[in-house]
Amino acid sequence: MRLELEILDGINKGKKIPLRNGLIVGKTVDSLRFDDEAMDELHAMLNLDSKKQWNIECLGSNVLRLGFDEVSKARLIVGLVFNLGQTGFKVTQREGRVITSWETELKAWLENNPGPRVHPDMFFFLKPIRLSFIQGPQYEEVYTLSYGPREIGFNNLDLNIKDPTAPPLVAKFFQVADKVYIENLCGDKSTLNGNSFDQHLVSSGDKLKVGSNVIELSLL
Repeated sequence: MRLELEILDGINKGKKIPLRNGLIVGKTVDSLRFDDEAMDELHAMLNLDSKKQWNIECLGSNVLRLGFDEVSKARLIVGLVFNLGQTGFKVTQREGRVITSWETELKAWLENNPGPRVHPDMFFFLKPIRLSFIQGPQYEEVYTLSYGPREIGFNNLDLNIKDPTAPPLVAKFFQVADKVYIENLCGDKSTLNGNSFDQHLVSSGDKLKVGSNVIELSLL
């Protein structure tokens, strides 16, 4: 069952966020920005447990509200309504789309995918990231990332991996507040610290493995 969070309040009311393992929910989620002073920048994280059940767990001292109760963790089931700060969310099931005509589909796609903004999303990392190749064809090569977002992959014009067994898109590095994250762009073709991942808060010593390469991450 594919689930998503429907936003019930504020400027993003009616929009939906697909559930992804490791997704951070806070004032900024994907391209959505919440105007909610009671919501933390890094409020909670979604995770899929060993029983394939979705949970939301608050980060730090944050809480979520279920009715009149404040809790730090909740299991996500269809129909559940909860609040982060002053913003309400409802767990809904993603429905398969019925294609009617190419005109209707094109119109719907254009409405949901507006053109790119004039100003780029470039920013400077508050903590630059160093990528050190400690195994593979690029052994002892180093990339230092001072701005983002950045992507790495085989034959990539941004951060190039020379090993042809690596996917063209391996991972993306981005920033939320003063925290640096890595997002998996190639599924099970890469691991972090020996584990599969979707998004991960970067810590010095993390090791990204893809193909024959092992890349050690560090924050400067």
